[in-house]
Amino acid sequence: MHHFFCFSTESTDPDDDTDNTLVKKIVYDKGTDSEYTETFNYDGNKLISVDNGDGWKNVYTYENDNLVKDECFVDDVLQASVTLDYNLDEKIATYTETFTEDSGLGDRKIKHVFTYNNEGTITDEVYISYLNTDFELDRTKIITLNGKNISKIADGTYSTTYTYDDKNGAFKNIHAVEVLNILSENEFGSLIYGNTNNMTSFIENDTNTSDNYNNTYEYTYNDKNYPKIGVYKSVYGGIEDDIENVEFFYE
Repeated sequence: MHHFFCFSTESTDPDDDTDNTLVKKIVYDKGTDSEYTETFNYDGNKLISVDNGDGWKNVYTYENDNLVKDECFVDDVLQASVTLDYNLDEKIATYTETFTEDSGLGDRKIKHVFTYNNEGTITDEVYISYLNTDFELDRTKIITLNGKNISKIADGTYSTTYTYDDKNGAFKNIHAVEVLNILSENEFGSLIYGNTNNMTSFIENDTNTSDNYNNTYEYTYNDKNYPKIGVYKSVYGGIEDDIENVEFFYE
């Protein structure tokens, strides 16, 4: 289910920054036998669930205004849950991924510890516990922000860079969207990438190989400058791998 649309080297704020437009559904693989619809459900502008219609569903829990839990279900069976803790500035301090046996990853837990740096980056120390042993540092990722959009994530071996348009992001009015962006990197994340704007390219590099992913996204927009139609093109190793048509609907 993992589609790549994400976080601009150009992060110009759209002219209309005060409307309450919320994305209601996104149709993927439009017009093909593989077409499916992702539905977004809200309480106000707090995202309560994302339902893929194929048995895959993410459910979100809040305490006051903080998102504290993200649970992923497949056919109503819990696969994974993420619990979040916040610092005094109400930014993510840590979050922990716990997997069930049904997920196939039930032997581990993953904990992320965040440090906020002065130069607009976040250090994400990733710890893993196998079979309830003590957490041990597995890798350190650097998350680079450009405005509110994530422009790069790198851990020394893998790096992913994102660029954006200067229009209204499909997810920009969702409460705590910056937290949802972070959680989209998880194995069972609901892939809410992009914050203020919409991703126009996604490039993934691996220092161990020269075959890299290069994905581009082109949009047509509605009268409020939100994306209406998207064409996603995926290239791997210089060869076009996939073209996907996507349609956005709002409430």
